[in-house]
Amino acid sequence: MNESDSSWSDNPHYGVADGPSEYNFTHTTSTGLQFQCFVHDISSRPTLSSDNKMGIAIAMSANAVIPMALNLQKYSHLRNTGPDGEPIKHFTRIPLWWLGIIGMIAGEFFNLLAYGYAPTAIVAPVGAVGVFFNGIIATVFVKETFTRWHALGLVAIAAGVVMVVSSVPEVQLDLTSSLLWTYVLPDPRFWVYTVVLCAFVPCWMRLVVPLHAKRHVLVYLTLCATISSATVVASRAFSSMLTDAIANGNWLELVHPISLSSLVVIAATAISSTAYLNKAMMHFGNNEVVPVYYTTFTIASVAAGGLVYSEFSCLVDPESAAAC
Repeated sequence: MNESDSSWSDNPHYGVADGPSEYNFTHTTSTGLQFQCFVHDISSRPTLSSDNKMGIAIAMSANAVIPMALNLQKYSHLRNTGPDGEPIKHFTRIPLWWLGIIGMIAGEFFNLLAYGYAPTAIVAPVGAVGVFFNGIIATVFVKETFTRWHALGLVAIAAGVVMVVSSVPEVQLDLTSSLLWTYVLPDPRFWVYTVVLCAFVPCWMRLVVPLHAKRHVLVYLTLCATISSATVVASRAFSSMLTDAIANGNWLELVHPISLSSLVVIAATAISSTAYLNKAMMHFGNNEVVPVYYTTFTIASVAAGGLVYSEFSCLVDPESAAAC
């Protein structure tokens, strides 16, 4: 059995196919990594594995805390606005803002754990439940306007989350430092993502932000979501290695260069994305910022995770898979 075989056989983080309505097939990437896909019959209802359910539960809890933290930061910005509409002092000097940051860190920590139990294509969309909590908090406590269009948007988000969670196929891939080093990092898709990210962010900051940031909410949030996608990719790697270390006692995984590099990427990108998110909240209401942020974040994160970790490879027609 080669390295790639052991990466998915008897995987503790994903359920196994069971019953006549399910079957599996093996997908091989360009670098030789093999992992198992579970395909459900279109006439049957897919069953989530216990660990995917755990990942969803953790993500939902985390994203109930994050909107509270965001609205604390928004309230800090409102109290810090002078008669001329400009900040009285820098927001990092406001104690209430730091309380919001602590709440965000706590929420994002549990989000990181969720990526160890479920793939990005499930965890990231589940984060949209935070929009519901934000709608309540921003309307009741921050006194922002809530219209029927906001309500319609919340219904659409709920429908989208349910569709994504119930439709994403099981992907049997347990990330370890050896697997990442041998198969994921050399993959051309990883380098395409890295090059595009490194080119897009500075170009957007230089060409778009100075001209349009205060007029269009998407400007800061597109930048924030793009940077956050790197946080998600690194979190997916680190949290999987962390859960593997806890389950198997392989603590050397946590001091591997890939683990340490992932932590650096998580810290750097989280700080940068939080800064741009706060700039957006300084100029726009949270009933506008938070839904747009979750939408852009979900698109960027799912796309990044699908590209880097081949999570889209199992999105195939069952008959095509059977023919293979």
